[in-house]
Parts: sequence; structure tokens; C-alpha cells
Amino acid sequence: MRVAVLGLSDFGFHLACTLSELGDDVMAVDRDEERVQNVMRHVGKAIVADMADREALKDLGIQHMDVAAVDVGERFETCALLTHYLRELGVPRVLVKVANEDQGRILSLIGASDVVHPEQEIAVKTAHLLHYSRSGLLDAMPLGGGYFAISVQTPTKFIGRAVADLELLDRYRVQLIAIKPTSEAETAPFLPDPAYLLSQGDVLVVMGEEAKLIELHQKLK
Repeated sequence: MRVAVLGLSDFGFHLACTLSELGDDVMAVDRDEERVQNVMRHVGKAIVADMADREALKDLGIQHMDVAAVDVGERFETCALLTHYLRELGVPRVLVKVANEDQGRILSLIGASDVVHPEQEIAVKTAHLLHYSRSGLLDAMPLGGGYFAISVQTPTKFIGRAVADLELLDRYRVQLIAIKPTSEAETAPFLPDPAYLLSQGDVLVVMGEEAKLIELHQKLK
């Protein structure tokens, strides 16, 4: 995948580096020379350029990219203009980092394919981890629309029971999607086997509506 990352603050920098590590062809662009130098050894191409200049974008070959990711900090006017230029130049997918939901709605109307609010998403995840840490919650991922995927230590009430006997979908309206066993010989998560007997230390990966996950947590205390 050919990706242009336009703007190299923390989000843009780590996005560019990670995509490059995953094997994507990444071009990182910023008007700040120091930021470009910092990312240069991590990506295929790093360029100093004025991202708000339509002709400069065209000269970079931005129209040939599969994805453009925009991270220009608090400069919303620049962000909106850049989003418009990218769509005008025919970039099929435009992802934009936003500061709030209002910005996200406006940029979606202008043509952004995806809007991300990383500070909000991290705050929501951290709040859940803190709130439920004493009940065995290990990780949580917001899926949007009030849905989450969580990983949690097997509750005491589930130990020794077969997966099929739990009836999580029928009884609690949540879906068990993976199990990471406690056994040293089996470290990789696997799809739930209805006959598998849960052991202390097993980690369950469960997906569902936040309200249903909270309800399940309350019943298993």
C-alpha cells in the first residue's frame, strides 16, 4: 500500500514509522525540516514541503497514493484545505486526525474517508482499564457505536466449565471471540472450542455492547 503521511507531529510520526515497519510504501511530508530528518531513517521517502500548496502536493505525486493521512495539529483551516485538495487530486482514501467531533463532522462533509480522535480514544480506553482493573480487565478496544472488544481474566465462576455451557451470546448478548490459555504449551489465542474447559489464568476476548459487557461484569463479581 502506498501511503502519504502529511504532518509529522507525534501521531503522524508514529503512524508513518509503524506503517513502514508493516511493509507499506510510506512517504512522510512536513514543512519542518527537523521533523523530516527525524523520520527519514524509518520510512522510504521523507520530504520537506508546504502541504497546503496544491501544486506542491501534485509535484509530490500525491495523486498516485492509495491513502493519505493528515496530521497538521491545531491548524484546522489548513486541515480542511488539505482534505479538499487530496480529494480533488483523486486520492481514494483520506484519513484525518481531528481535535474534536465537530471537526470530524465537517471534514467528513469535505471528503475525509476516516477521521480519528486519538486523544479521546485513548482516554476512553484508559478510563475503562482503570475502572475495571480490579475485576481482571486486561485490555479494551473501542469498536464504535458503543461496542467494545475486551480481554479479561477468566472469572472464578467460569473456571472448570465448558465454553458451550456459558451461553454468553444467549444469556448476556456478548460474543466470545478468542481464548488465550494459561498453559505454557499453548500461548497463542485460539478460536473458542465449545468443549474447551476454562482454567484459572485463561484470558477471554469478548466483544459486545458496552452496557452488556458491564452487565456481565456485575453478574460475575
